[in-house]
Parts: sequence; C-alpha cells; structure tokens
Amino acid sequence: MKTSVKEQKNCQKIISVEIGSEKIHKEYEQFYKAIAPQAKIPGFRPGKVPQHILVMHYSKQAKDEVLKQLITDSYGAALRENTLEPLGYPDIKDVKFDDKKLSYQAVIETRPKIKLGRVGGLKARKPEVAVKPEEVTESLDRLRESMAQFKAVEDRPVAWQDYVIADYTCTAEGKEVEKRQDDWFEIKEQEYLKGFSGQLIGAVIGEERQVELTFPDNFGNKEFAGKPAKFAVKIKEIKTKQLPELNDDLAKEAGDYQSLEDLKKKVYDEILAAKQKEAEAEYEQALLDELVKHNKIDLPERLVAKRAEYLAEQAVHSAHSHGLPEDQHNGQREKLAKEFEPEARKQVHTAFLLDEIAEKEKIEATEADVRQRYEALAEKYRQPLEAIEKYYQEHHEALHSLRDQIKNEKAVEYIKKNAK
Repeated sequence: MKTSVKEQKNCQKIISVEIGSEKIHKEYEQFYKAIAPQAKIPGFRPGKVPQHILVMHYSKQAKDEVLKQLITDSYGAALRENTLEPLGYPDIKDVKFDDKKLSYQAVIETRPKIKLGRVGGLKARKPEVAVKPEEVTESLDRLRESMAQFKAVEDRPVAWQDYVIADYTCTAEGKEVEKRQDDWFEIKEQEYLKGFSGQLIGAVIGEERQVELTFPDNFGNKEFAGKPAKFAVKIKEIKTKQLPELNDDLAKEAGDYQSLEDLKKKVYDEILAAKQKEAEAEYEQALLDELVKHNKIDLPERLVAKRAEYLAEQAVHSAHSHGLPEDQHNGQREKLAKEFEPEARKQVHTAFLLDEIAEKEKIEATEADVRQRYEALAEKYRQPLEAIEKYYQEHHEALHSLRDQIKNEKAVEYIKKNAK
C-alpha cells in the first residue's frame, strides 16, 4: 500500500491511497471463503460450491464488499502511518477500482496548528450590577399571580378579565379542526386568535355561542392558515382570578419566611445573584472575544458548518418550545445555518484556543472536579448521586464531554486570573 498526504488550506488534508493486486486478490479470497458455507445455489450442497460458480453468482456483491473493506482498512492504516487525527469522517472521492489496483483520495480535516499569542493581560469591562425597586415589585407580582385563586361567578354573564371553562368544536373548510372539553380561556383583548374573547362577552353559563373568525397566516396547521373558522363554544363555568394581598401571611404561605420583609430580601438577593451571574458571563465572553481577536488561526470549515447547523437546529427547537410551529422553520434551516455561521466560527475558534491553553498550562479535569460536578448535577436534577455516576460510567462520550467542559471552564478561569 502506498500513501501520500497533501496539505490544503483551512486545516484540510488530502490522503492519496493506492493498493496493489495482491491485497485485492487476498480480500476477494476472504470474501468467497466467508460466503461459501451459506451460499445456496441449485445443484450444489452448501459449502461445496466451486469458487468460479460463486463468482458467477456473487461478483457484484463481492466487488462492493471488497471495496468497502479495503477502503476501511487502508484508511485507518494511512492515518496511523502518517500520524493523523482527523476531525469527523473523511470525504472519500476519486475512487478507481479493478482487479489490479485500487486508488482513492480521503479528504480530512485536522486540528489547526496553533501558536498562542496574547493570552495574559486581556482587557474587558465587567458590567455594573444593581437591583431596581420595580424589579422586586414585578417579581412579587408574579408570585401573587402564581398563588392566585379562582372564584366561581354565577350571578352575571362573561366579562373582560374573566376565565371561562368551556367545551368547543372548531371547524374550517367543512372539516373539524379541533374538539376540546373543559378548556380554560382568559377573556382578554390581546390574544392569538383575535376576536375570539370579544364574541363570548355577555354569554351565560349553559349557553352555546357561535364564534366566527379567521385563522392567522402563521396558524400551526398550514391547511387552515388564513382560512375562516367557526367555533361552537358551550360555557360551563365562569371564574374570576383573585390575587392574594401582599402581606406577612402571603410570605409565610410562600415559603420559610417570617415576614414580608424577609420575602422581599430573598427576592432582592435572588435577582442580584442572577444579575451578577449574567454580568460574569458577559465579562467572560468579552475576554474570550479579545482572546480570539489576538490569536488568529485557520479553522476547519466543515466543523464550522456542522456547528452552524447545530445552532440553527437549536433555534428551531427553541422557537417550537415557545409556541411557534416547528414546520414553519423546516424550510429555513439552511438559511438559519448561514446566519449562524459567524457565531459558529467564533465558538469553534474559542474552543480550539481554550484547548490549547489547557494543554500548554497543564490544566486538567481532576477526579475531584468530576466528583464535584456529579454532586452539582445530582442536586440540580434531584437525582441520587449514584444514578449520575452510573450514567457517566456507562456513557463514555458523555463523560469525555463533561471532562472537556470542566477543562475549558478552568482555562477560562486562568484567562480571567491573568486579565487586566
């Protein structure tokens, strides 16, 4: 076997491989030897079929299997022979194969060659943090909302700000779109299906109202988007939401607080801690941006593209989790990936630099670090520590990723420690 490696730009290498007839014939022999015992050919007993007959019946399968095996074996051997560690799978091209010779090229990407420049003395401004009184008030209002009670209304019809429990059937284009029982509606002006609530104003318990509207153009079911729809709505209950008073009793009911002042202090501290965490993250990102700015490297383009696709996929799932139809974004994944390409490039660049800093400064994820992370995960997900340990012991890739994450975090701490 002959191999040669040609350096390309952007961390790309082309491995050229040639295999002679001796290895090819040997691989064919092994294929026919393996298939002979189970070959079923009329007129011959299993295991007694002459090889030239096997060739007549299995030549195409043999060629496909032999080619696949030769490329697999020779590619691995070429990597070892040339001391190469590829990032991801190779792109196999220019394959030429017959009984006498196999030749092909494997295009791979490898880690960039990094010569660290400025790492210490990086400058970034840490945002100032303060908690405004209205932020505490807003948080307490949300707490009151979460502790609200609903009181039944029996002496009047539906009014704005009420909550209605109803059965309904929705139809459009002569088809049933949806049918629900005991569904809750808040009677409000700002709503997804504009005009729905307004047509229920004045309805009484037991009454069935016919509601007519037009579905929005971004309606989840594309078949009915922008189409007229009818709802047969039967009012079963009317309720009003009653918020608890903001006092010591509410504080005691909300948790382990002795007074409203205790609750306010806890809310203040939580908001402050969240803001400090956010400010620290912004400061770290600013330092990493400076690190990238002062340490230019070539980047593997396929790895960047893969990261951009991942970020686009995450954006689609996030939109779906916030109520936007996922299929609305399905055709835009390629466009989204292109939009995320600069961010993907920065993330890949940063990851390589942090890895290089960790190696240069001998930064590692110790067993104590891993143990501490296990304990944090167990507390976060309310799982037994043993279950977390078992998971990572059984999932080696996840453990490897966890160690890399810890190592990178320690590399960031090194950068912060040496920043101006």
